[in-house]
Amino acid sequence: MRKLTILFCLMAIIVACNKEQRYSNKLIKGEKWAVKDVSIDGKGIGQFGEWKILSDEDIFNAVPQAEWKSEGGKTVFEWQFQDKGKLFQLNYLQLCEECDGEDLSELDYLAYKLTGTYEVIRHGKNKMEFSTTETIGYSSKKVRISIERIK
Repeated sequence: MRKLTILFCLMAIIVACNKEQRYSNKLIKGEKWAVKDVSIDGKGIGQFGEWKILSDEDIFNAVPQAEWKSEGGKTVFEWQFQDKGKLFQLNYLQLCEECDGEDLSELDYLAYKLTGTYEVIRHGKNKMEFSTTETIGYSSKKVRISIERIK
């Protein structure tokens, strides 16, 4: 009985890890995603552009990164699915340690403000949507991000 319990626990851990891997693989394999909407309390903020996935390795070896380009500049952020794919973490990644405010783009500031843990609303092969009220720059406001795979 004890061996069966241990085996069941190991299987549960493997299945949980595989869900995060499966969700991450959809984003990684998409390579480029159009940012269709970024809204704060239902109001679009106009910084769209696209995400280019920079990481194509196993999510357990490194935290994946994406480059976000738009008319407002470009920036890099880290991302990760968590809690069996129910949550999406977005973390702004400042690439230069000695940058002053003039070296940063509008998109750098936006990515910083959007840093937070998002609930995964939609996770499809070609469309994803994330929502939260817990970001660095928009505390207690509902933030939604919608992306669509570029074919």
